[in-house]
Formats: sequence, C-alpha cells, structure tokens
Amino acid sequence: MKKEIFLKGFLIIATFNLFLISMSYDTFSLCLKPFLIPLLFMYVYLNDDFLTKKVVLFALTFSWIGDVLLIFTNNNQWFFISGLLSFLTAHIFYIILFSKLGTSKPYKKNPLFWIGIILTIFYLKSILEMLLPTLGPLKIPVSFYAFTISVMLGFAWRGFISWNNNARFYILFGAIAFIASDSFLAINKFQEPINNAAILIMSTYLAAQFGIVYGVIKFNSQK
Repeated sequence: MKKEIFLKGFLIIATFNLFLISMSYDTFSLCLKPFLIPLLFMYVYLNDDFLTKKVVLFALTFSWIGDVLLIFTNNNQWFFISGLLSFLTAHIFYIILFSKLGTSKPYKKNPLFWIGIILTIFYLKSILEMLLPTLGPLKIPVSFYAFTISVMLGFAWRGFISWNNNARFYILFGAIAFIASDSFLAINKFQEPINNAAILIMSTYLAAQFGIVYGVIKFNSQK
C-alpha cells in the first residue's frame, strides 16, 4: 500500500500541474515539475524486485535530469542540448527495457508488426523533413534523437504484438505519448508556435511516463 501513495501522489500533482499550466501560472508549474518523476521513481523502487527494475530507475533518473535542465532553456541554449542528451539517454534505457521484456509469441510473420514499423519509419521521415531546414547546428543531435525515439516506439510496438500480457496496452500508450510530446516540443521550438503548446507537451509527457512505468509494473506482476 505504501508504494501506491507515490503513484497517487504523482497523479494528483500531475493533474494540478496541468491545471496551473492551463491557467498560465507558468512559474508555479515549473516549480512543481521537478517533483513529479521522483514520485514515479519511488513507486518503482518500493515495488518487489524484477529483472528490469534498475533499467526503469535509470530511465526515470535521466528523465528527471532532463526535466530540470529544460527549465533553464531560456537562459542558455546549452541547457536545451544537455536536456536533450539526458532524455536521449532515458530513451536508450527504455529501448533496453522493452528489449529485455522479450517476446512471448512470434511477431515477424504478423502483418501488423510490419505495418507498425512502416508507420514508424514514415513518422521519422516526416518529422525530419519538417524540422531539418530550421535546425541549423542542431541537425545531427536532433536527427539522432528522432531516430532513437523511433527505435523506442518500434520496440514498444514489437512488444505489443508479441506479449501475452494486458500491460502491453499501457506500455504502447506510453511510447506513443512520448513520441507525441517530443514532436510537439520540437515543432513548437523549431518550426512554428503551437496553440496551447505547454499543455500539449506536458500532458503527453506525463501520460507517457505514467503509461510506461505502470505498464512495466503491471507486466511483471502478471508474469
């Protein structure tokens, strides 16, 4: 029961944070932001040990570092680059996480698997075609980041097709939400301003972290 307090705390503070953003209380929402991921971290930490527990904790740690660094992006561009590298590292850990969850049934002969991979490649091609002309010196790091999150989504899709576990819905939802959040952030920063960008970016980001973390815990509890 103790661990559930941290999950409920995350949901309550996340909801309040989104409310603050919607009311344009940006300073207050930024003050709350660093406290969100540690609640998910504690929720995972207090759960019984499982094979990929440390991988999840590393992913959340680098996500938290990225959250903190991105708060200061208006002060210096290097904060954005450092935050990008932190989230890149977090996504690499999520790729490792999804790969370590393995596969429960064949997937390579399933047409849905290849449809998902083709759609992921199409997303990568489209987002890069949109962003590259405006990226300047950030072309290489942003391109590598886009490639990495696409690989992350590909592994989540592979799992969705191959896992005999209801948790696959949460994990895939989280991966898709991450893609959405990062896309909103990139388009808003490098392409053109998006209406209600802050609420779109933060809501999908929080949904992503919750979906993956809750899905992985549920996955291991059902094994």
